[in-house]
Amino acid sequence: MSRVLLASCGLVFTLLLILFLMFHHTHAGSMHSMWSDDDIAVLRSLRFSTQDVADKNRSNELLFREDAIELGRRLFHDTGLSGSGKVACASCHRPEDGYQDTQSITYQLDPDAMHRAPGLLGVALQDWFFWDGRADSLWSQALVVIESPMEMASSRLYAVRHLCTQYGGNFSELLQSCRGVDLSAVPVHASPRVADENWRNLGAEQRDKINKLFVVIGKSIAAFEAGLMPPISRFDLYVDALVEGNHARAATLLDEKELAGLKLFLNTQITGCINCHNGPMFSSSGFFAVATDTPGKPEHDRQRGVGILLDSEFNCLKWDEGDSGGCPKLQYIKNDPAETTGAYKVPSLRNLRHAPAFMHDGSLPNLGAVIEHYRTPAIFPLRHIDIRPAAMLPHQREQLLAFLNVLGTGVSRQEPQ
Repeated sequence: MSRVLLASCGLVFTLLLILFLMFHHTHAGSMHSMWSDDDIAVLRSLRFSTQDVADKNRSNELLFREDAIELGRRLFHDTGLSGSGKVACASCHRPEDGYQDTQSITYQLDPDAMHRAPGLLGVALQDWFFWDGRADSLWSQALVVIESPMEMASSRLYAVRHLCTQYGGNFSELLQSCRGVDLSAVPVHASPRVADENWRNLGAEQRDKINKLFVVIGKSIAAFEAGLMPPISRFDLYVDALVEGNHARAATLLDEKELAGLKLFLNTQITGCINCHNGPMFSSSGFFAVATDTPGKPEHDRQRGVGILLDSEFNCLKWDEGDSGGCPKLQYIKNDPAETTGAYKVPSLRNLRHAPAFMHDGSLPNLGAVIEHYRTPAIFPLRHIDIRPAAMLPHQREQLLAFLNVLGTGVSRQEPQ
């Protein structure tokens, strides 16, 4: 009798287990099948694509040349471009750390620096560069750094001399113009960035040749940087599964907590994250005041950046790249101090795993602190701000954090390809 009873209990337990697993599977699948077509379209717009990078950077004619990419790779790691011979692009943008400044080199070079060096993965999808957007192309951004006294502390003549003497032989086709520049009787340094008599004495023709070679440096570095892609995340695979209609696989990619965080991320009423962090890099490349500046303190914000950009000799209005479309983003640039004061560029939310700190000045130590900032931002009287407090409950904060960690770590599970 007891054996029959035990067998019956075992059978009942097995049936209950099967029913539970069926319910759980059905419930998990239904959670991922509830997206509307409009929702999926939004999710697809957040999916990273290497084709987007190529399409956005077609004006850089060196982007598709293997010799330019290789030259850019070498220049990126070359400390010889700097005035001290000790600083390269890779000094701050460390390849082993996702091309981010995990060692605070930015502040070692300039203890009074107001910004930290952002990461470079996916950088070629941006519209503006630096936290204040003072460069409008990836290649001109590199040139600013070379001549900045607080970064590489070099000059364009010094950089071009190094380019031609060190790389002219190995990249002779790309650097044919080096043969037209007489570097035998010119000073070591010359640059128009300061009131430089050495630069004026070079003569207009010589200055023009040096500028064109200086641009080759920037465009070659940009060609290399355009190939720095963020890792594919579980979110990207999740979107692929939804597009394919494979809800069972989608259920294996995001758990319930991460899925709830994604829905919060897309909710414009509760968090508003998607308003600024949109597109394949989870950044609109726009500029917003989010109460991270200090009123009354000089800031390198968007207002200052616009002035520097419009004055730059390498912006898209002044440097002819053969683009017949003109430069609408500068022609219609937002330049109202009421909106640009205290505003900084929206950073990407991808590849956060190596980020040592957050916000333009590195003032927040982790993502949890960032979420708390948006829950209770500092509101200053008579000061423009582009955000309102995010009304999240404690458990929603944890859900949003779980989703952001999905974006920041790449694929961390063994997924079928």
